[in-house]
Amino acid sequence: MRVVWIAVCLCAVTGFGFTQQSGEWYQDKPVRDIVFDGLKNVKNADLEGITGPFINRPFNDDVYHELTGKLYALDYFDSLTLSAVPADTLGSGVILRFRVVEKPVVSRIEFRGNSGIRRSELLAAVTLKVNDVVNQTKIRLDETAIVNKYQEKGYPQAQVSSESRLNANGGMDITFVIEEGDKVVIEAIGFEGNSAFSSRTLMGQLSLKAKGLLNDGAFQRAKLIADREKVLRYYLDRGYIDAEVIPEERLNEGKDERSGSSLIITFRITEGRLYTFGGVTFEGNRIFTTQELTDLVYSKEGAVVNARRLEADLQRVADHYSDSGYINNAIDPQETRDRDTGVLSYHIVIVERSRAHIESIKIVGNDKTKEQVILREIPLEPGDIFSKNKLMEGWRNLMNLQYFSSVIPDIQQGSADGLMELFFNLEEQPTTDIQLGVTFSGSADPNAFPISGLVKFNDRNFLGYGNRFGVEVNASPDTQTVTVEYVQNWLFGLPLSGGFDFTFRHQKRLAFMNNGNFGPLFNGDEEFAWPDGFYTYEDYYAAGKQPPDEYLMPYDQFGLSLGFSTGYRWSTPAGNLGLGGGVRLGWIFNEYDPNLWRPFDPVLREGVKTWVPALSFYTSLSLDQRDLYYDPSKGYYAVQRFGWYGILPFEREHYTRTDTKAEWFFTLFSLPIGDTYNLKAVFGIHSGLSFIFPQPGYDAPKIEAANKLSVDGMFVGRGWTDRRTDRGLALWENWAEIRFPIVPNMLALDFFFDAAAKKETPEDLFTAFKEEDMLYSFGAGLRFSIPQFPLRFIFAKRFQAYDGSVHWKRGNLGAGDSEASGIDFVLSFNMSTY
Repeated sequence: MRVVWIAVCLCAVTGFGFTQQSGEWYQDKPVRDIVFDGLKNVKNADLEGITGPFINRPFNDDVYHELTGKLYALDYFDSLTLSAVPADTLGSGVILRFRVVEKPVVSRIEFRGNSGIRRSELLAAVTLKVNDVVNQTKIRLDETAIVNKYQEKGYPQAQVSSESRLNANGGMDITFVIEEGDKVVIEAIGFEGNSAFSSRTLMGQLSLKAKGLLNDGAFQRAKLIADREKVLRYYLDRGYIDAEVIPEERLNEGKDERSGSSLIITFRITEGRLYTFGGVTFEGNRIFTTQELTDLVYSKEGAVVNARRLEADLQRVADHYSDSGYINNAIDPQETRDRDTGVLSYHIVIVERSRAHIESIKIVGNDKTKEQVILREIPLEPGDIFSKNKLMEGWRNLMNLQYFSSVIPDIQQGSADGLMELFFNLEEQPTTDIQLGVTFSGSADPNAFPISGLVKFNDRNFLGYGNRFGVEVNASPDTQTVTVEYVQNWLFGLPLSGGFDFTFRHQKRLAFMNNGNFGPLFNGDEEFAWPDGFYTYEDYYAAGKQPPDEYLMPYDQFGLSLGFSTGYRWSTPAGNLGLGGGVRLGWIFNEYDPNLWRPFDPVLREGVKTWVPALSFYTSLSLDQRDLYYDPSKGYYAVQRFGWYGILPFEREHYTRTDTKAEWFFTLFSLPIGDTYNLKAVFGIHSGLSFIFPQPGYDAPKIEAANKLSVDGMFVGRGWTDRRTDRGLALWENWAEIRFPIVPNMLALDFFFDAAAKKETPEDLFTAFKEEDMLYSFGAGLRFSIPQFPLRFIFAKRFQAYDGSVHWKRGNLGAGDSEASGIDFVLSFNMSTY
């Protein structure tokens, strides 16, 4: 077999060329593989993102130039020489073999001329690291990063260049040469010309601070520009729309020998007069009535002008057209500013044009996810009238899949007027979790061993078809679980889900005893019964309904469970309306020696050492208007769930359960900090009611104690873990949170306030509710919202309020002699409702 070499002349100055000999065997043959000879520091994995899309493409001049161009763009290689090798004896494909000469690697990174900033800080600022391939693009970016670091520290005149030197070992020494210039420290900040607002009030708008005990006073010009805009915005939003703000700088050269020059900043303000809103009129509108458009303007005539609110009003008018497909309209708001009367009015001239239609929808960046999986989440199709609302709904649906770290819609002009091309630019993120090791069990059972061994495979986008498949094995000294799950999110081309799961579980558990050693043998229907360890119900109640450990009996519980679920989703103006349901076929086997133990729970006494069926079904109705369900910043969610447990007459348990929950989220503020990060605070509030009722034909719910409701201290009433065993048939749980995202959609700092109460019966919640029933806690913690690590690390302080005073509870961390000292640490899961 003849091996044909393709001559390639490549160099950094002249570029590269490719000489084609017409009729060569490799032309238009599919590329079966791309291999590299001579790699030393560059890894094959670093190149797969470039070479992968070329596999199985027919090889020709265009493919050659595209591939080599992308490889050179990586800036890893000094030269590339390409040869073509037959993939098999029949010559049905081609293997592209590159012989490469790598650029040298970085041996050392040095800084010269730095005295104001330590070397360690500068190393942290640069992206280039020792043993990286020398990359001139990175070096230029690192020069800029060092300049930015100096500007942050108050060196506005800093300049940085770089030198590269090949050493004796063939590596490259990189030296960043720094000219720091003088450090500029803010000595004072003042205001002149302000009478409507005090200097103290305006000072609160600034991010720059004068030098003091708690501030280094470093001057940054970018912050000065931003502060000028903040002060101006403060005036504009309070009716002073003629206001002007001009910052002036006065430099005192060498006043402070240690810190360089000192700077006095004065914001000179021309306030102008106060304006009120005179209303808005419309011209040229025929599609929508003047009244329809006027109703979109929330600013009231005669009220003080709020520039930000007025901008939102005008944008709302434009959005009303674009939401209906009229994106090519000309909307010209003409301002009338009467300085004599202080009235601001608008006359909006509208030139209406035909609706825009979608010519095509193109998906970019999906390597794993099938295109049909993406398109089905976008409520638009070619030929549809363009709608901004539907565009944003598609963005929200794709983000909620959690298959993508970034979703960026883009609208471009189509092949003719009135036609638009819609692009969705995606960045995929890992959706497959393979875990081996140990994990926190997450069990609400206080007697369960908290650590378990874990073997888990879970793919939320199985084979790229948007379905979920998972296998999980958990094992600890007292609990072993094996679960297999599969959920198909779309059936028959509809937002109809269907799935199943199978679980085997074995658990060593502890239960209350009633052997008659501490009083009578109770049947379980007595109102004031008590287990072993107490002589009266009052003692039992005073101990929080938790006997000492020596009065708990051990038993083994085995369970088999097969569940089937389905659900349908409708998109409505009020949010996504979901209707779901499912059935679960289960079998429970409890094992203990009835000659030694008599459980206090009457349900546990039934069917010992016998496989007993446990059948149930449920249905739910939900309305979801949150922007991102796993980390919402606005919107609401409400769900009503009903479950029926025990279908056959000979089952151990017969009861019904209802759960009603509602949540609401609102962004308190979102302040830009830098080019890509916003300091944001999100307020959320939640309330839920859960009740357990008897089934028809039963006087009371027939339910095992472990399945009753409680304040578990992990998800409900955070911190109150000592109330887990105090179970009842009614639960009211509430929380309010202020969330500060640290890494958006990944990590947040949360402050919370919880209030929860458990009652023996649903009727008691309304007729026998007492102040001391409500368990309060507040605190803060870190919340991870990524699927691979959905944990919460929480510090909580607990208290009750009754008899006109607050009763603090002792915590498990830092507790002193006082019963009110210490806080509680809770490790919980981030439970997203969807």
